[in-house]
Amino acid sequence: MSRVTPQVIWTVIRRARLLRVLMIYLGACLATLEAVDLIAAHVGLPDWTFRVAIVLLLLGFPIIVTTALVQSAPRASAGAAEEAPAAEEPPTSVSEGAVRAGQWLTWPRAITGGVLAFALLGVTVTVLTLARMLGIGPAGSLVAAGVLGPRERIILADFENLTRDSLLAIVVAEALRIDLAESPMVTVAAPEYVAKVLTRMAVEPGTPLDLGLAREVAIREGLRAVVVGDVGALGNRYMLTAEIVAAESGEVLAGFRETAGGEDDIVVAVDRLSHKLRERIGESLKSIRRSPPLNDVTTGSLEALRKYSQALRAIYTDGEAEQGIALLEEALALDTSFAVAYSELGTTLLNRGEQRARALEALGDAYEHRDRLTERERQVVTGNYHLDVTREWDKAIAAYRTVLDIYPNDAESLNNLAYLYLQLRDFTRAEELIQRALAVDSTDAVIFGNLVYAQVALGKFEEAERSLERMREKTPGHPQTAWRTAALASARGDYRAAEAHVRGLWEAGKGSLAQQARASLNLAALARVRGRLAEAERHLRDAMAAQRERGLGSEYLEAAIELAWLDVWYRGAPARGLRQAEEALALYPLDSLDPLDRPYLSLAKLYAVAGRPRRAAQLVREYEARLDVESRRGSEEAWHEARGAVALAEGRVEDAIAELAAWDAATGCPVCALPDLASAYERAGVADSLVPIYERYLSTPWLPRLLSDSYHLGQVHERLGQLYRERGDADRAIEQYGKLIDLWRDADPEFEPRIEAARGAILAFPGHR
Repeated sequence: MSRVTPQVIWTVIRRARLLRVLMIYLGACLATLEAVDLIAAHVGLPDWTFRVAIVLLLLGFPIIVTTALVQSAPRASAGAAEEAPAAEEPPTSVSEGAVRAGQWLTWPRAITGGVLAFALLGVTVTVLTLARMLGIGPAGSLVAAGVLGPRERIILADFENLTRDSLLAIVVAEALRIDLAESPMVTVAAPEYVAKVLTRMAVEPGTPLDLGLAREVAIREGLRAVVVGDVGALGNRYMLTAEIVAAESGEVLAGFRETAGGEDDIVVAVDRLSHKLRERIGESLKSIRRSPPLNDVTTGSLEALRKYSQALRAIYTDGEAEQGIALLEEALALDTSFAVAYSELGTTLLNRGEQRARALEALGDAYEHRDRLTERERQVVTGNYHLDVTREWDKAIAAYRTVLDIYPNDAESLNNLAYLYLQLRDFTRAEELIQRALAVDSTDAVIFGNLVYAQVALGKFEEAERSLERMREKTPGHPQTAWRTAALASARGDYRAAEAHVRGLWEAGKGSLAQQARASLNLAALARVRGRLAEAERHLRDAMAAQRERGLGSEYLEAAIELAWLDVWYRGAPARGLRQAEEALALYPLDSLDPLDRPYLSLAKLYAVAGRPRRAAQLVREYEARLDVESRRGSEEAWHEARGAVALAEGRVEDAIAELAAWDAATGCPVCALPDLASAYERAGVADSLVPIYERYLSTPWLPRLLSDSYHLGQVHERLGQLYRERGDADRAIEQYGKLIDLWRDADPEFEPRIEAARGAILAFPGHR
């Protein structure tokens, strides 16, 4: 028997052409894995498919090598024996074994075996995928099995904390919420939604949403599932557990566990946990894989995420918006690219109607870092940015519609899109979108408020009343309900009822300077519209004191400007009014405020009407110089309004008409520009236009018309009475004078001459002596 030497081994390898075979096999392996990866990416195969393919190829390697060696072995034959030299040894038993092995280890059989192995893999994957799609067995998805419906809302309960870090479970739950919100198969109930349900259940704010309470919320709202979990510690490692629990029975429908190697690995572990939940619910694997890593769409700072989670709880659960705003600022100080925190900060500030400069800056920062957001959040942030910052409403509409193409039941996008159509005065489309949003979330007071807004704009006052009834039922105790009730009463001219509601809000807001300031401004408007100027002045000074205590200079100045208007507009004392405005400016100089927060345009109109057009024009120029075109887009209406007032004060009547018409076209308010526009037409001597404009002002239904009415309603009735009297239209003149007298029934003494003039005009008509 010959010895096995390196030379012999190399001879065998060369005879078997093993290197060539291995190169071919390596190429086939790479092609196979590429094909599996491609199919997995486009079809959505299970994660283990690729790993099993690698195992099969590794198992095939020794078979391929052995087959190559066996098939290259010399075959014994009769002819070969006869020709063999006498000195050679006869064939050995190894050669005989190789001959026998060669009968089995053939290339056709090796190739067929590989094909069958991958065919079995394909059949297995297909069967399991079908089972998942049909909801059969343990692989079946919950949606396919009918346990959950597509896009059904679920409640995310508070996670149980089993670690020394008291906030860690809150952070994990919030991170899980962010990732689950990316799924098109399920809708995670927002914190504000849950907070409103708990309010209706008379549960104390801040009560932990444990599994029992979460199930109760779900059952009450007709929801079928709750997600609950816990966070535990094992040395430096963390165990994260999540379960989907049936609300009615408490049965665990699915449960998963993930391990985090340390605090820095927690968000990554939540990402894996969320993907398992999404897969079990029924989302396609292709869709899940397309989702960006949770670390990329939230923050790499666990402490920033902790602050963000605390902020959401403060805003939506505890009702402590100011504390929540401070926590969001702290989170952003820790991670300056935390896009979702910027978005939340900007939205919260805008909803509160304050610190507009900071709100727009935050929305701009969120947009700048939008690559750090999930696809849904990215489009929502894009929409918000173009809605509130750039005012490019076509782009905002496109962004919200992109969200709705993927998530047709996204209440936030439905409501935001409806709001855009309200601004565009497409009230029918707005109402349709709001009704869709309420079908998704019937507990959102803001959405209900927008429905009332749209219905009033369409002249559907009775439907608006019914919507308010539903709003009271669904959102009891929510301030927005009382605000909308007061607005509807004032829009119908029932100022006493409106005042009662606003006074209730003032009393309820004694612990909130923000609410007291807002209530005081509304009480001032309700007094002003009825000619009760001394009372309006008291309320305005209350609002100024509240804003000063809050340290909000811009809001203080706006209230002071309203105070100045009492003298400029009603009392005929412009010098005194301007002195009051200048005293406020001495306290909060314009240069001390962010340019976006400086009330340049409000002051410009005040100075123009008070007979100081040069100062008014200077303020408009300063506004234009300090703010670029993009920053001014949010104030386009006020810019045209101020420029129109300046032009009118300077005697440029045609320019004033053009500016005021541009204001009317740019604003979502269909009545706000009309009184000023009528005044400009009167200055131009176009008397025929006055009555149609004033009548349009009175007949156009508009929910938030109180501020405009508080300055113009009495004047419109008075001027229309005069115009109809000049035309000899006694009935309409008497109607308008009568409305003026009724409106100013309890007015201050300085209105008495105008009221007596109206009475005299009525008595001057035949048959009315």
